[in-house]
Amino acid sequence: MKASDPMKKIVGLDSPTYVNTTRVARLGKVDFYLWDVLKVAASAGLNVGLYGGAGMGKSQAFADLKSLVGNRAAYVLGRNDLDIKSLYRQLDFGKLVQAMKEGGVVSQQELSRVTSMLYAPLIIVEEINRAAEIVQNQLFNIYEGFIEIDGKKYHLGGTHERELVGLDGQKRKEKFNFCIGVWSANFGNGAYTGTVSMDKALKDRSHLIIDVDNFSPGSENPSDLDAILLGSGGEVKLKDQREPEDHTEEFVDAFAYLKQMAKTPDPKELGEELLMFRYLVQGLDYIPCDAAGNSKRKMKEVWPSKAEEDNIGADDEVLLYRMVYPSSIRGAQAIINLSRALRAYARAKDPKSHPTVLESIVESFKLVASYSGLIENPQRLVEKYVGNPYRASCDAAKVIKARLDGKKDLIQAINYFKGEGKPLPKSVLDECTGEFACWK
Repeated sequence: MKASDPMKKIVGLDSPTYVNTTRVARLGKVDFYLWDVLKVAASAGLNVGLYGGAGMGKSQAFADLKSLVGNRAAYVLGRNDLDIKSLYRQLDFGKLVQAMKEGGVVSQQELSRVTSMLYAPLIIVEEINRAAEIVQNQLFNIYEGFIEIDGKKYHLGGTHERELVGLDGQKRKEKFNFCIGVWSANFGNGAYTGTVSMDKALKDRSHLIIDVDNFSPGSENPSDLDAILLGSGGEVKLKDQREPEDHTEEFVDAFAYLKQMAKTPDPKELGEELLMFRYLVQGLDYIPCDAAGNSKRKMKEVWPSKAEEDNIGADDEVLLYRMVYPSSIRGAQAIINLSRALRAYARAKDPKSHPTVLESIVESFKLVASYSGLIENPQRLVEKYVGNPYRASCDAAKVIKARLDGKKDLIQAINYFKGEGKPLPKSVLDECTGEFACWK
């Protein structure tokens, strides 16, 4: 079997109902639509959130994704009385009745038994922002891939085993769990009563959040709307697949393939990824402010207001210094993992495609940055970007790409010396200044 086969199978999985050919990303001359991005995220084991207006297809996209895993999904509707553990736990009243009859004692753990939902590879939470933030916090562990019941930790998605090759060239069987979480949220100009804000930590665990209003069906190809109406069969209701094919193992194969890429990466790509990872976490933290040690994080709550007050930055620097916050380690990992999966998917979709690391990271940044806390400064968002953080993230991505493109020779030199196990010479170190000091 060829190494690219796992992703080729994922590429070939069509959506049963959802129709949308509005481009979400472009990589190596390959176009990605929302359905492609959902499959890419699932292959990489990334959680996904879909923002947007009601009735624009979020639920149908999730219903189609659910069909790809044989409809084996845990499903909940956001509400304030949500008890996420109830999905995975049932009370065993038989033991209670027996204890009452025999005059015995039954413990809480004996009363509980876990359900088969523990093995579902997909968790869907609809209208998550109809639950208060304290209720949303129940999902922290779920989106980390486990649930705690009666003091015991259970991993979600079931255990899978694949043979992977280590750096030493030896094949070893590795066990892992496969489960992703997706959620939808409606929002817009006060139009949705009963909705609340979302916890920032939950957003960070969501890995990838997409505002579907930026990629609505028909916005680039009006014939999408024709296909939606013609395919509706005269029904307006959500269409679930009653006899779906279960492709879970194919997604697990793709996930294992991407794990293998991480274990034995292409040396050149890995060198670039390591530098990009530093740049996202530390490089984007740089701001010329001596009082804060040149760090946005150390400016704490006064960033970006202090940057605006002191008029820090000129031209493209204004966007970086006053709107772009550095990525968390988790967020940067999500960007790197998504970029790897995008490259693998692009090559599988078009073998002639040659996506670059920088290109894939820039496209990933656009999607991840918008709602993950990397785009801040509400006043500029309103004044410059009509309140749309995705538009701001696209401009930020252009600036970042241009600045990194301008450092191609430096990136190549650093990777050469590190690859040879040699210290960086003074001529290279002297170029690692400002936001690029993290590469020393």
